[in-house]
Amino acid sequence: MARNGLCCRQLFPGSLPFARLLYLHCESLALYSLTYDLWNEIVDDAALAHMPLLEAMHQEAQKLQISAAQIEALKKKRELVIESVPWRFLLQIESYEDKIEGFRIFLVASEEAEVWEQVKAVVAADHGFSLEEIEGYELEHGLDLNEAIFEEIEESYGVLAEVSEDGVLFELVIFDSQDIDDRQISDAVWNGDDDAN
Repeated sequence: MARNGLCCRQLFPGSLPFARLLYLHCESLALYSLTYDLWNEIVDDAALAHMPLLEAMHQEAQKLQISAAQIEALKKKRELVIESVPWRFLLQIESYEDKIEGFRIFLVASEEAEVWEQVKAVVAADHGFSLEEIEGYELEHGLDLNEAIFEEIEESYGVLAEVSEDGVLFELVIFDSQDIDDRQISDAVWNGDDDAN
């Protein structure tokens, strides 16, 4: 380990077994120099690195005017492409299996796995660690960097993120018929309607 300028073999060139043990000890010390607070900072910064994309999704969502014609087109095609240079989004619809044929409409963006990993590596390097060191720390403490970043993105930006076959998908719900159903039920309850349920 050369974090302090010299590796252990350079310090003890004549004693390979001892040098090996000391080398492993140095690796252990380097591993534990990554604290939970630092790990959380890496999570926050990795989520922050995606802010341009996430904010662009919100801006595009605000511009959309969902009409009955668009809803019918979505039901037929399942998705519509939205070009917003430099971004490319998909407008998708997902039906609920309920009595009123409910559905939700969401805006989708994707990021290649290679780009996602590169962002994590750059952020980790900015904090003085490699992805391998972070993965070792996670194994030791039962943590998951991807899941933590996804949770931070959802909490801070209201965008759902998940791993896909080709990388990472980001989903921003624009319309959800269940929200209307829930509000109607809530209003009925407040108004004393016994048939609300």
